[in-house]
Amino acid sequence: MERNNAEEWKKGWNRHTLIWITPEGRKYAAEHIFSWQWEEDEAETIAWKRLLVQDAEVPGIICRQPEKREGFWLAGFSHWEYQNGSRMRMLAYVPQEMVWKSCSPFELCAGEERERICWKYPELSWVFTAADRFGVEVGLYGSTALEWVTKRPYRNRNSDFDLYIRSGKEGQLKSFGQELYRQEQRQGVRFDAEVEINGFGVKLKELMENRKTFLGKGLYDVELFQAKDLI
Repeated sequence: MERNNAEEWKKGWNRHTLIWITPEGRKYAAEHIFSWQWEEDEAETIAWKRLLVQDAEVPGIICRQPEKREGFWLAGFSHWEYQNGSRMRMLAYVPQEMVWKSCSPFELCAGEERERICWKYPELSWVFTAADRFGVEVGLYGSTALEWVTKRPYRNRNSDFDLYIRSGKEGQLKSFGQELYRQEQRQGVRFDAEVEINGFGVKLKELMENRKTFLGKGLYDVELFQAKDLI
């Protein structure tokens, strides 16, 4: 998306939205790295974090905001390499005015881009076919989305596919979920699917288990919902 409608598209940001930042914004982010109290800010750790956040090819990821800061967003940045068995990740504050492009999980798979993604990841072809059949919209986030936009090796043989999905009123969400997990068993592919409901993300597997309550993760809050409020 272009700058001319910047205010409008920024209103639609939610968790998992990818954002691309100007050089000035990346410099600011490198100087405003967010660390949790339990994290160790050793010189070596700070060094790779600053290098990662200033890599123009790596987008930031809108994550849950611990607080509302007018004009700023807390974004996650994920490395394609691992350290001590864990993916190298970090958080930093980014000035909103220094974001020049964004892409939601659904926008990532829109139009002809979906066909190109399926050519790269043939395991997803039937996912989109089933989604069309059951009236469900599918988006991608996580390692697959990052690998697609950066062309860097974020996925490995143990990677699953992170799906972000939503269904219209006539959509058959549970039927799609049943098909998803049948294919998961047949093909030996793992899917981590999250359903967007009223701006909150709920795990598809929890919805499939017919629970009375569901945990929803929003942009600013984590809430417990009653099943009757979600269906």
